[in-house]
Amino acid sequence: MLPVKKKQTIYPADISKLIESHCANLMQSFYELQSSFLSGAYKKYKNLETANIIMCFSRNVHLEIIRQRERDLNYNVSLKNFYKNFNTINKPLEKISSIVKITGIPKETVRRKVKILIDLDCLSYDKKNKGYFWSLSQKDMDPFLKIMNEEAINLTTFISKIVKDLGLSLDNEGRWRLVNEEIHSQFSFYWYHYLSCQLKWLKWWQVNLKDNDLLLISLQTTIPTLKFIDKNLQSTTSKDVFKIIGKIDKNSCNKCSVSATSVSDVTGIPRATAMRKLDKLVQLGFLVREKENKRYSINQSTDLRTKNIMSRENVDFTIETFSEYISIILNSLIQNKL
Repeated sequence: MLPVKKKQTIYPADISKLIESHCANLMQSFYELQSSFLSGAYKKYKNLETANIIMCFSRNVHLEIIRQRERDLNYNVSLKNFYKNFNTINKPLEKISSIVKITGIPKETVRRKVKILIDLDCLSYDKKNKGYFWSLSQKDMDPFLKIMNEEAINLTTFISKIVKDLGLSLDNEGRWRLVNEEIHSQFSFYWYHYLSCQLKWLKWWQVNLKDNDLLLISLQTTIPTLKFIDKNLQSTTSKDVFKIIGKIDKNSCNKCSVSATSVSDVTGIPRATAMRKLDKLVQLGFLVREKENKRYSINQSTDLRTKNIMSRENVDFTIETFSEYISIILNSLIQNKL
């Protein structure tokens, strides 16, 4: 009898180490993933606080779907079967206090946003059990599934890149296909963990910045700089990236800059609001604004740039949080597909 080949286990520390050593390339890809996710949420709900609240309900719905496997190990948790699952399960309830605890958003703001979501038929209230639950009508389901399919594709692209850099196996086409099939077939499992990471990450920034719109805009200003470093410089470890940003010449800085209009176009944030929040990031020391062209770029002064946004602690927290999630996907992928 041939010995059984032991399957490789990927630990969060392995992912963190990979990101640390390929920071400019992988953090660029990660920030693009986050930009797409948060921009889509902003465009749908008109602000990230409201989107964050919906994530609380969505995450717990996926958890309830997964729990159906306690009675049936073969229970279908795929994206294709989501609408059927949504209508079959008992909808988990949330109270205002629990949403505040999960998101870090002030209580009165949560109360106000929940009322808006009820008016939009996104949430309903259970008078008997005194809690709110997620509503998703038939007319809203098709647009929702379309968005989820797009998000799954974006996540597939990012995870495929990690798989390649870890040297796990397969050619580009085969790797992308397997990851995509796995995410779609085990959708509620992966999306529960994905939203858990998003909620944890957004709460961190909510507590630190008090305004997650600033986070979304920060991503737009960071991505061009990481692209430049990845394309033009050899050393791209996280430690070196921090130093390199402060040494980029003025002409290159201009190439990495963004305008209020471009930020607005990508994120869906109104231009006037985008400009006001970009100026806020200037005040916080993360950005500088060029007087000649009125464009914004990352501040080259390390002490100012890392004071509120790109601190070592913030970057480490981001890498740690999503390394846990990435390792869950990869280990499931190895078990089921590779």
